[in-house]
Amino acid sequence: MRALKVTLAFGLLVTLVGCDGAIFGRADADCGSDDALKAIDTLFKEELEFALQESLADQKELGSYDAAELEDAVKGASLKLEDVRTSRDDPDSSRLSCKAILVLDLPDDVEKEANDVRIMAELGTVREAANRFRLKRRGGTYSGDFSYFVQPTDDGNKLYAEIDDDAVQLQFLTEIIGSYLLSDEIREVKISQDQALAEERRAEREAREAYEAEGAAALNTAQIERKLASESINAVWNSMPIAAQKSIEDVHNAWVQQMKALCSAESAGTDDRATMRKAEELSCQTTFVRSCANILRGNISRRSDDWAYCRIRS
Repeated sequence: MRALKVTLAFGLLVTLVGCDGAIFGRADADCGSDDALKAIDTLFKEELEFALQESLADQKELGSYDAAELEDAVKGASLKLEDVRTSRDDPDSSRLSCKAILVLDLPDDVEKEANDVRIMAELGTVREAANRFRLKRRGGTYSGDFSYFVQPTDDGNKLYAEIDDDAVQLQFLTEIIGSYLLSDEIREVKISQDQALAEERRAEREAREAYEAEGAAALNTAQIERKLASESINAVWNSMPIAAQKSIEDVHNAWVQQMKALCSAESAGTDDRATMRKAEELSCQTTFVRSCANILRGNISRRSDDWAYCRIRS
């Protein structure tokens, strides 16, 4: 049975995006500036779209996706930087090392659809995925530590941004939006899996029922044959002379107990069904009883003290 999976492919190349000062005036080379946020937003969504395309390409067995829907889902995700911190790794360089809290806000329809299908497919909820990536949920948003770099061009007219290629926010959104984009296909696979599992369980149940029925039928047959054997030896016993009955009664009772113990031991562990083990035990007894009846039958016409009695084979 094909296993349902939504795997995620990463290994993004670090890219650079520039905000042109011709539009905004002179670029604001500050980790928390509007220019920096615009550059991060553009770069982040480009990398997110690339990551989604790579991830979904690996899921060809789940089917295709709507490219326009992917683009809309990426555009619908909003980003905000909070608690921005700045450090300069090289005092002689204009490149700034930045840390912040990146707050993600997913469109409600994307998050709900992704959550519903992930629950159905037992992939874990959106919140559980956020926990796995150590992102905090607050007020419908997801936030976590985020590192990036900004650097202006020498003329100060453009601001370039750079992000880490292993940002957990990228991984999180790739997984969640991927679930949203493949929701129909995931449902179809899950339904197919459930149907296959139900059929497998039905076949196992029917096989087990037939297996148990075989044991029950064997036990019923063994009980009937054991009863007939008992009736036969009782008839022989009652036909023997009283002197013979009294002479061998004790040894015969001992034989009966020994015979039962031997048959119980021989049937133990022969089958995992209690009914089949009991059938084996009764069949063993039937064989002994019939053999014993033939031995005792000789006493019916015997008129001496040399009475025949039954023995367990050594």
